[in-house]
Amino acid sequence: MLKKIATSSLKPGMYVANITQHGLSLHEHEREGRIKDQTTIQSLIKRGIKELYIDTDLGVDSPDAITLEASEKKLDTKIKDIAQTSEPERDVKSTSLSKELGKATKLHSEALDLVNNAMSSVKSGQSVDISPFEDMADNFMDSVVRNQNALACLSRIRKKDDYLMEHSVNVAVLMSILGKYLKLERAYLHQCVTGALLHDIGKILIPDRVLHKPDKLTEEEYDIMKRHATYSQKILQRNARFSQVSINVAAQHHERLDGKGYPLGLKGDEISKEARMASVADIYDAITADRVYHKGMTPSNALKRMMEWCGPHLDTHYVHSFIKAIGVYPVGSFVKLSNDKGAVVIEKNPDTLKPHVKVIYDFKTQSHTHVSVLNLSLEHCQERITQVLDPNDYGIKLKDFML
Repeated sequence: MLKKIATSSLKPGMYVANITQHGLSLHEHEREGRIKDQTTIQSLIKRGIKELYIDTDLGVDSPDAITLEASEKKLDTKIKDIAQTSEPERDVKSTSLSKELGKATKLHSEALDLVNNAMSSVKSGQSVDISPFEDMADNFMDSVVRNQNALACLSRIRKKDDYLMEHSVNVAVLMSILGKYLKLERAYLHQCVTGALLHDIGKILIPDRVLHKPDKLTEEEYDIMKRHATYSQKILQRNARFSQVSINVAAQHHERLDGKGYPLGLKGDEISKEARMASVADIYDAITADRVYHKGMTPSNALKRMMEWCGPHLDTHYVHSFIKAIGVYPVGSFVKLSNDKGAVVIEKNPDTLKPHVKVIYDFKTQSHTHVSVLNLSLEHCQERITQVLDPNDYGIKLKDFML
């Protein structure tokens, strides 16, 4: 049985499971294994890892360890507490979702083409023209200010074959949303979003046999894949108009606070704040996406995993701010309501526990139902969210209902 335990409570003989419980590690080189001695425990503590998982079927159990169910409930409560400390005035919308969706759809499509064209240029040995990316960053930021939910909805509609382009665009959208919440100075945020659009441009120089491999990478292949961050840095450095902030986003978004990231193994304050923010946006989008070698997590599960990674890997301040920015039930979450209906979250409200939802499913009849939109924050609305579920378990394709 998998259980969670504080690192300080580990004992020799315990079997440490994959650090993230779900087979997804921030570092592919993380290994499971038995705790041999106190030296191993001290090493984990020194790295800043406060909690991890043990497999009691393969090693020693402990009364200090809690079940996964109890652990998930604690994380749920913590995330709700964090989100509810958000300041409502940071979530003001000047445009309705329906009105902004038209503009956002056009922007999103243009951004995908822009990234695709830039990758083609780099592959043929040309440099990247910064001007259209600066314009796109401006447009993204403006759309997010008007109504962030429009681009957030579009970022949840994915095609497996377009992951590289979609991921670059989605990270830029999430950076815009996070930056808006943090009230970052516009010129600085503009540089961050520009860098986010091109943060993975170096992947186009990774051999296809590695980049598109359908299975887990070998150690050698993973070393090759890690080069993309350095390639991205060098590509942007060819054009003197790219700011150091944009370059840092591309170069450092895989660095981790404990020094276990890449390409340079930077630690703590050696990592720029723009890269720390980019790491949060990058990881959230990556782990919620369906890939050839793993199934994407639900948005809510992704937030819980990111909470676990705070400290040793991710900047706690930016993870907490990200949760406040996108809400307890991020756009694209499939939720069960108190009336036994299933709905997809389409818009965040100032009261993060009561978003706009689109009702699409009836759990009593186990079938699709008449589609309707509910604003759970309205005083007369009696329904509330009781559970977050995986739409795949019910044969539901959320992309069919996002717009």
